[in-house]
This record gives sequence, structure tokens and C-alpha cells, in this order.
Amino acid sequence: MIRTRNPRRDDRTILQLVKQELFPYTLLSFPGLRWSAAEIRRRLAGNVTYVAVPRRSGAAGFASVRTAGRELYLDMLAVAPARRGQGWGKALLAESERHARRKGYRQLSLYVNDANANARLFYARHGYAEAGYFPAIQCYKMVKTW
Repeated sequence: MIRTRNPRRDDRTILQLVKQELFPYTLLSFPGLRWSAAEIRRRLAGNVTYVAVPRRSGAAGFASVRTAGRELYLDMLAVAPARRGQGWGKALLAESERHARRKGYRQLSLYVNDANANARLFYARHGYAEAGYFPAIQCYKMVKTW
């Protein structure tokens, strides 16, 4: 099941996923950055966040989208290592895309660190194309248009 985020129920797992699965890539681009749960909660509060919840289990992963100017971005997406390969990432990505369509956007954009080859392949398999490389942050911008 994919549902919207409930901070009291979901944030502990989301914060753990961000810290373990996403933040190490952030440090490659911004080595001096310090982990801040408060900053992640602030970002989540301004985003629309979906959570993957298997039956009778805690959250398996999450996806969070945000508006920046005229674009909608997939700000964060992470799936617990034990839950990978079960379709949760695909389901979260699909729900993020449905959200974009409902809001009238014609594309969804994201940034992925160049060291995260698995993520780049995942997004490419789901129709995202590289739209540029930003060496200052060591990230590719990827976009899916419909």
C-alpha cells in the first residue's frame, strides 16, 4: 500500500532511511555538511510525501516531491535495503508521477549523485533521461516528460 506520510507514524523510519541511504551521497557533494534531523523534517513539511507500507509491517520506503519554481522535483526517494527488489521503489515513483499529473505538471525532475549508479539505472529504466550534469554538486539532473 502507498499512502501519504503520517509524521508521528513514519518519520522515524524516513529519517533512518535518509541518514543511511541518501545522506552518504549528499556528503560526496557537500563534505562539510552535518546530519540534521530537524532539517529533514523541515523539508518533509514543505513536500508531499508518500510512504510504502507492506501488510502488517512498518514503512518499506518513501518518496517526497516538492515544487521549485515551475518544476516539480522528486526531492527524495529511498527504499529499505531488505525491501529492495519487491517493487516498492517503482510504486513510490509511480505515485509521485501521478501526483505530478494531478497537479498539472508535464514532467517530473530529480537530481541524482553521479556515484549512485544504481539510482541512475533505476530512473533510466522508468523513463527518466539525463538532462544535464552539474559538476559543482556532482549530480545529474534527470527528467521524465509526458
